[in-house]
Amino acid sequence: AAALRAAGLPLDVHITEGPNHATSLARDAGEAGYGIVLYVGGDGTANEVANGLLELPREHRPALASLPRGSGGDFPRALGLRPGIGEAVARIRANRRVTIDVARSTFSAPGHSPLDRAFINVADAGIGGVVVERVNRSRKPLGGTVAFLWALLTSFWSYVNIPMKIVVDSVTVHEGPAATAIVANGSYFGGGVKIAPAARPDDGSLDIVVVGDINKADLLSQIPHIYRGTHVHHPKVSIYHGREVWVEAAVPSPLDLDGEQPGYTPFRVSLDPAALEVLA
Repeated sequence: AAALRAAGLPLDVHITEGPNHATSLARDAGEAGYGIVLYVGGDGTANEVANGLLELPREHRPALASLPRGSGGDFPRALGLRPGIGEAVARIRANRRVTIDVARSTFSAPGHSPLDRAFINVADAGIGGVVVERVNRSRKPLGGTVAFLWALLTSFWSYVNIPMKIVVDSVTVHEGPAATAIVANGSYFGGGVKIAPAARPDDGSLDIVVVGDINKADLLSQIPHIYRGTHVHHPKVSIYHGREVWVEAAVPSPLDLDGEQPGYTPFRVSLDPAALEVLA
């Protein structure tokens, strides 16, 4: 706040009081006529703010601005945004806006009722939901990247790949055991894992990464590759592109939406092209 005021930028500050409060704050800001909503936090906070903005008519949505202060920071990383307060202030002063796609999804909430929620970066069904739940319970003393890697290793050791049916644009692309099905609007998740190296949030398409029936040896051999994006050459990794995705699992499989674990399969996703402006 001090840096923004020193730059001559007027602002109002609101502190979130609990889960999903950022959604209502962002919606209220748009209804009050604000042109920019800056979030200070992680990818979960960015997701909440984006969902609030998406409740507004397209012509009345403020632009989304980022100041990463969380475990992953994968959404701003996918956009190529530099971290730090000075960089965030510079983006607001420049007011350079780019339009990104948004993925809208429906899934089963913990109480088994259907729930609708958008995501702006990456979602996945399978091991990812187990990992983020473990990360979000931890204190992360060594930072987000180490926390995600440790959670992946410890979770996969006891995880059993689940039979899944994955449909992309009405075509069944996978039917059988899978470690995870990733629906990517951006390229990074898990604190710097380059899971979908070709994904772009403004290309009008989703990248679907299916990690098939891998074993522990596969996982260990691929750890260096997932941070470079070269895991896509592994024979048990497949990539598809489309605008509509349906994931059904033999048993309810936990979801990861932008670094949070909000529910379970079945999971339906549809792309909303050019839905949101962000400051870049």
